[in-house]
Amino acid sequence: MNNVLRALMADTDEERDAHLNRETLLYAVQRTIQCQRTGAILDVRTAVMVTTILGDKRGAWVLTGEAWDEMEEWTRAKAAEIGATLEVIDGRKL
Repeated sequence: MNNVLRALMADTDEERDAHLNRETLLYAVQRTIQCQRTGAILDVRTAVMVTTILGDKRGAWVLTGEAWDEMEEWTRAKAAEIGATLEVIDGRKL
């Protein structure tokens, strides 16, 4: 059963969101293939998609979990500095 169908059948909002996030991350990994920071081949189980939102503008990166761990603190600080919001889908937590 795919993640969209699982989301439709989910018992809770949290469960539904997890399935939809997994499907979103899977799509991003399939489109990107390589980490946008290191060039390593991505694995949906360990990949992280980071979306930056500033007003009407959005930008997204797909990274390995290790690359995100290295830049997370700086990225969150920079986003706070410019008033941006971050949405993070971490495959290691799904």
